[in-house]
Order: sequence, then C-alpha cells, then structure tokens
Amino acid sequence: MITGKRFKLSRPTVGIKLVDEETSIVRLPADSVIDVLSGPNANGKVHDKGIVYVIWEENTVAMFAADIEARGTEINAQSAQA
Repeated sequence: MITGKRFKLSRPTVGIKLVDEETSIVRLPADSVIDVLSGPNANGKVHDKGIVYVIWEENTVAMFAADIEARGTEINAQSAQA
C-alpha cells in the first residue's frame, strides 16, 4: 500500500489535475516529488493498480498506482535528510 508515502519520480509521468471540479492532463517531470493521499482501495475493492490521489506542487493530481510503482522511488525520512 502506497497511501501516506512520498515518492520521487525517475521519469516524466502523466496525471489528471483536479481544480474546482475541472480536470486537465498534466505531465509531472522527472525528479518531481509527490505525496500519496489515498490508495486505489478507497472503495473497498481492488487493492492494486488503481487510481491514487497525490499532492504535487500544492495540486491534487490523480495518477495510476502502477505508474508510481514503476517510475517512483520511495523517499523516507532518512533519505530526505541526506
């Protein structure tokens, strides 16, 4: 489960930006840092490869969990301080 974790993206990745009920496709550049707010299991169903909501540059963005797992490296408290 990736909920509550922070990741740094190794490659550009697309997401859907959510602002005032309006959506737009955004490209998160490589080296972007995201904080995962909610996992793909929000409705109590499939645990893997669903949509997750993240914070990126103070924006809420919907992304595929599979993209984060394939293109992201988890940042923990120790590596963030290094």
